[in-house]
This record gives sequence, structure tokens and C-alpha cells, in this order.
Amino acid sequence: MRHLKIKVDLYENNKKEILKDISFLVNEKDRISIVWWNWVGKTSLLKILTWEISDFSWNIENIWSLSLWYLAQIFFDDEQKLVKDELKEAFEAIIETEKKLDVLEKLMNEKSDDMWIIWEYSQLIEYFNNIWWYEYQNKIARVSNWLWILDLLDKKVVEISWWQRTKVALAKILLQSPDFLLLDEPTNFIDLASVEWLENYLKSIWKWGYIIISHDRDFLDKTCSKTYELLPVRPIETYNWNYSYYVKEKAKKEEILLENFDRQQEFIDKEKKLISRFRAWSRAWMAKSRWKALEKIDIIEKPYIPKKPKFSFNFSEAPNRQLLYFKEIFIWRKEPLFFISETELTLWQKIWIIWENWVGKSTLIKTILDEIEPLEGHISRWKWLQISYYSQLHEELDKDKTLRENFIRSWLDYSTEKLTAILSNYLFDKDDLDKKVREFSGWQISKILFAILGQKDCNFLVLDEPTNHLDYDFREALEKELLKFKWTILFISHDRYFINKIATHLWIIKDQELKLSYWNYDDYKFRLERWLDFDASLFDEEAHLNFTLEEKIWEKEAKRIREKFWRKKK
Repeated sequence: MRHLKIKVDLYENNKKEILKDISFLVNEKDRISIVWWNWVGKTSLLKILTWEISDFSWNIENIWSLSLWYLAQIFFDDEQKLVKDELKEAFEAIIETEKKLDVLEKLMNEKSDDMWIIWEYSQLIEYFNNIWWYEYQNKIARVSNWLWILDLLDKKVVEISWWQRTKVALAKILLQSPDFLLLDEPTNFIDLASVEWLENYLKSIWKWGYIIISHDRDFLDKTCSKTYELLPVRPIETYNWNYSYYVKEKAKKEEILLENFDRQQEFIDKEKKLISRFRAWSRAWMAKSRWKALEKIDIIEKPYIPKKPKFSFNFSEAPNRQLLYFKEIFIWRKEPLFFISETELTLWQKIWIIWENWVGKSTLIKTILDEIEPLEGHISRWKWLQISYYSQLHEELDKDKTLRENFIRSWLDYSTEKLTAILSNYLFDKDDLDKKVREFSGWQISKILFAILGQKDCNFLVLDEPTNHLDYDFREALEKELLKFKWTILFISHDRYFINKIATHLWIIKDQELKLSYWNYDDYKFRLERWLDFDASLFDEEAHLNFTLEEKIWEKEAKRIREKFWRKKK
């Protein structure tokens, strides 16, 4: 079987150890996720496998020459290039042959009687036909159609959005047909429909293996059967399960390791005290004997269990049940985007806004924040409404100011001690207080904004892609805190794991109208696949909706959905 045997003794960057004592085997059909924090070197490891990084102590064996292809987080060197020309680069042999043919044609014009040039040209034409050059346009069209980018082929890369660029980069890789894929955050910037398409493609159509780096836990569960945990400057830990099973097994393993370590430390402390007592009582021979026995013990290294992050949000009173009321409103940017006939936003709801990119979800949020006026219609706001807004672009922060200055800018002028204590929950330390925000990475800036929002009283949280940039522990800490939040949450997210855990209601923007649906994304998909896509706002009470569901999908299946829903909410 074809495989990669990887051994990285040491990789350093700016005299800082990034990867150390990494050793693992990858078979041609392995489906692996590499997980852990953002800064431990996951991307560096993929770049080592593709020789983008070569300055390290290493030994990599590629048995039977597996061809690898790498989807990076930054895809394109030349953004002025047309999309179709970018995709054409997947056919390297065809491009090189075309160049050679152009050179030979010029020579033939100059030396029409040179038989050697004519013979070489005819041989190259025969080779050109053998590599199916006339098929590559059809292949580009077919893959572009699969990924819904056919209408982008004549545009420049700079003219298309980030989620469209992700699709173009994926299309280029699929056209190259490598033996093994290396995918670095493939679901970033693409909408849910595209994520699910890629998921199904990898599960059902792609026949070979891949390594995936992703923070989309649902995506990893459905596409990967092995999980490799990359710890800071430590060997890789391997788990032959998907992400959810890995989390459970890791927790069990940590508990056992910590218990064994504590038990041994307790035994060693006890022995040392006895040795000291025996020496004091002039029983040196007993002390010496016990000390020798102690020296022979294999010392258990303290397991690496990093500090867990902790989010917090302050609640303010919200005695009024209705926070917002919408009546016959057109949401618009430069032109009308969608219509809201009538709906309300009430206490205790946790609402997820669903559907494709560019449909107007962010514009709806700006309208709710009173930053954009609706084209027509009326929004009633409760008098004591207090909104805390998290923007995926971190617009609330001044990146030219320090972390401390951004707290002061938000009317949070705390002492150094209090500020350090707050930020320690987000894994910052005292040295970070006087760094400018732009010096931090994207995921650290996200944490700074959450730390500031957590200090403000609010009864309504508005979150635009809150899990973007956050790694696994931070996502799970955020979910835990949001489940405890007493009042109302409205959020945009492409993280299905997060959505299914948090959402109680869905606002669906479809056919240029906003509709309401109860429950979470899995249940919405279940009903949609069974042609049960009806507007929940037509029902006065949830009991009426439940009765209708039972009529349509039988009592047993309706009961299954309800039990699943209530279990999650509890």
C-alpha cells in the first residue's frame, strides 16, 4: 500500500520551537483530521509535507510516490488572473506542451524546410492528442458546474468574494486529481450548501485519502475517521475515531493520566517524609534502602493539560417579553433584499439566521442595530433594550490602540490587576495589556472583543459569525456560556455543531422573504428533506405546530424530534 512515513525531529521559526519529535504514518486511503490550538503548527506541518517549508530536521518517505495537493488558506498569487486561466493551470502537461508547440510553430515559419523541426512538431502534436487536451475545457466546465462557479470563469480573481475563491481553489485541486489531499480550513468563507456539497463529495465520490485541518467539528465528524492531536512542541497523539469520539476518549485519558500522576506524587512525598524521619532516628540503613528503591521508580511526567478558557456575559433585567416587533418591512442595502411580513423577537429565544451568502443577513443585523433604516415599514423596539454586538470584522475595536486602551474606549477603565484577572479567562497575560490590537492574530482579536462584551450589561446578544477564528476549546467554552445566557440571542453562523447546540428558532431568508421555523438546523433539514417546509409563523402556538407535524410525519417520528429537541434544551 502506498503511504507517507513522516518524522520531523525539529522545526523552528525565529528561534522558537514549533514542531518537535513528530512521527506518524499516513496510508493512501486514510481520512485524518489534525486538531488542537491555532498556534501549535498544524499549517506548518502541511507545508512541510508539500516542501513549502524545507528548513528543518526531518525524514519523510513517500512510498510509491503519492501525489499530494495542498489547499492553503491563502489561495492565489496573482489576483488579476481570470478564474478560467487559474483553473487551466491544473493541467500542467497541457500548458507546457502548448508553450513548446508555440515555439516550434515560430521556428517552422522561420525555417520552413527544416525537417527536424517538422518531425519534432508532429511528435509533439501526437503527444498533445494523447493527453486529451481537447477534454480539459469540458472538465473545467463540469467541475465548475458542480461547485456553482460556472458564471465566474470570465471574472478576475480579485473581483470575486472570499467564499467564491475557496470554491475556485477547490475546483483547481479536483481538476488536478492528486492521490492525496491536504486541506487547510476548506470550509472557511463558504456557505452551508457548499460545505454540505464538499462533505458529500469527500464521503461518497473521492476514493482516496486526505488530511484536513478545520475548526468545523460537524464537518470533521462526517468526513474523518482518524484524529491526530498536535500538542505544543510534543509528539502527535493518534486516535482512531472521529472528532466527537476523540473528545470523549481524550477526556478519559487525561483523567487517568492525572490520577496516576497524582497517586505517584503522593507516594513519592510520603516516602521522602519517611526517609527524613528514619535519618533523624539514626536508621540510616532504612533511609538508604528506601531512597534506592525510590530512585528506581519510573517517574510519570505531569500530563499536558492546558488551562481551559472561560467566557462570561452580564445579564440585565428584561421584564418585557417582546424586545422587537417587525411589521411589513423591506430590508435593503442599495436595493430591496427581502420582505418581513410580521414577526416578533421575544425573551429566551435563541435565533439563528439561515441561508446563502449575500442574501442580506448582515444587513438585517445592521437594521436591527438601527444603523440602517428599513426601506419601508416599522420596527418597534422595547424601551430598555440593551444590545451587545459581536462583529466578525471586529469593527468595535480600534486596532491602532492597545488592548488596555480599547477597554477604556468602551468605558471600562479597570485597574491593571482587575484587567489581568478578566483577560486571564481568555488566556491572555499581563504582558499583553499594552500591545496594540493589530499585533494580535485574528483569533486573539476575537477573544479581546468577547472579553469587552462580557463586561457590559445586556439583555440581547447579536453575534455575527462568533466562532470564526476560535479553536475547539474556545468554541466549547463559548457554547457553554451562551446556553446559560438568560435572555435573547440572534446569531449568524456556518458552524452546524454550534447551531444545533444553541438555536431554539430559525429565521429563514428564502425567496426574498423572512420565515420563522422552530427548533435547530438538524430538525429543519429533516423536515426540508421530507417536504415539510412550512412557515412556523402561521401557527399561534408550538402545540398547534406539533399537532400538524404529527399529521404529516406520523406520531412516532414527531415524538422523536420533540424528545431530541427538549433533551438539547435541558
